[in-house]
Amino acid sequence: MAKKYILAVDQSTSGTKASLISGELTIDYQVSVAHSQHYPKPGWVEHDPEEIWQNVRKVILKVVQEGNVSWSEIAAIAVTNQRETGLIWDSETGKPVYNAIVWQCSRAKEQCGQLAKDNEIAEYIRKKTGLHLSPYFTAPKIQWILNNITGLKEKASTGRLKFGTVDSWIIWNLTGRKVHATDYSNASRTLLLDLEKLRWDQKLLDIFEIPCQMTPEIKPSDSIFGYTAGDSDIPDGIPISGVMGDSHAALFGQNCFSIGMTKATYGTGSSVMMNTGSKPVFSDNGIVTSIGWITSEDKVYVLEGNINFSGRTIQWLVDAGFISSPKETGEIASKLSDNGGVYLVPAFTGLGSPYWDNSAKATVTGLTLTSKTAHIVRAAEESIVYQITDILDIMQIDSGIKIAELRVDGGATGDSFLMQFQSDIANTKVVISKEKELTSLGSACMAGLATGFWKNRGELEQRRSVSAVYTPQIDEDKRTMYKKGWQDAVSRALSYK
Repeated sequence: MAKKYILAVDQSTSGTKASLISGELTIDYQVSVAHSQHYPKPGWVEHDPEEIWQNVRKVILKVVQEGNVSWSEIAAIAVTNQRETGLIWDSETGKPVYNAIVWQCSRAKEQCGQLAKDNEIAEYIRKKTGLHLSPYFTAPKIQWILNNITGLKEKASTGRLKFGTVDSWIIWNLTGRKVHATDYSNASRTLLLDLEKLRWDQKLLDIFEIPCQMTPEIKPSDSIFGYTAGDSDIPDGIPISGVMGDSHAALFGQNCFSIGMTKATYGTGSSVMMNTGSKPVFSDNGIVTSIGWITSEDKVYVLEGNINFSGRTIQWLVDAGFISSPKETGEIASKLSDNGGVYLVPAFTGLGSPYWDNSAKATVTGLTLTSKTAHIVRAAEESIVYQITDILDIMQIDSGIKIAELRVDGGATGDSFLMQFQSDIANTKVVISKEKELTSLGSACMAGLATGFWKNRGELEQRRSVSAVYTPQIDEDKRTMYKKGWQDAVSRALSYK
């Protein structure tokens, strides 16, 4: 039977999706399931790896059944995932030794603080990995597990324990516990990869006290990572390819194949990424360098800025009782003529790019007797835009490239107030893809090229479609006023210890 679909698994911070993506680059059917968020202490965030794996199985089986397709019509299974989240499992039992520690989790800040006291170590990490020494990334999380769970150090030294980002955990289970691997995009977010030599760095492993026996094999994203095996409900022999971190997959799905092309993903957090070509561009201004993708065709580096709280800020509005649904925010914000001088800095677990301050606290500034709930809602909405614009401004400085357009994706792109405000504050054209699920689409495109489902990238570009374009509508004076108010608010959040 002819191959009709790529089955893309998107394992995100909030849940797991499976999508059937056709040759026309449309999602013909999709299912999703949420997973539990665990907060054992303030600032700590965990996921249950077993729950995640069972949800991956569940959505794969459900999308095939409900999508009314045959397994023989599936050309490949693609995997995209929340990136810096790390876990350890026992290769003999196949069981996790502890919950996965989520990228948002700040528990390793003391470890990082101790390491940062040694300027030589901090600089080595930055130069080798392109990243900042931060609990945001994977290695400190793995170090914490090894140091805090009794008996793990001894087991790790024997090679019995495996560590990985969530993609590795999924691949391990999909292949019947035969393949322990990751791709270069995920590896570049661990604080363990030599960005230029493209291998695990022994000195970095030593710094974080992680035995090299625990590391997964690193492969290009268009490799065949393995084949499904050992599951009574999923047939053996389906190739697994198109493995990419979610933000990297979105960049690929946006067809940002040329130097200077930039995208922003609006999710629980946000990732802003610029294609800088085949050589890394390093930043001294608070953004990081990663690998966009490595394939049999090319090697792409990126500048990236990461925001801890974007969509999650809107969920906080719901949790705190300001609104009943995230869908209300745009409508409420648009009814105000301006923000009334109210700013919200969502440093609930510190601030990421470009500030990298784990001690910063969330603040609301500028409240007066005339301020209303609507001003706080609008301030939360605007905070997403300001954070993204901070990063865009720095990217243009570091790369020397003016961003002509920003390609955006994620559920929040349906919010017309947010998108117009993004165009206004960033002073650039904002282009919204017709397909909102760019992470799934990007990994599917990678898998499809690897398996011959599509011939080349030109075929992908021909099928790309746009749903809306926003252009700046405010003058420079107003833009400057808004941005100055934001910077003043950030300075207060940073000084609040």
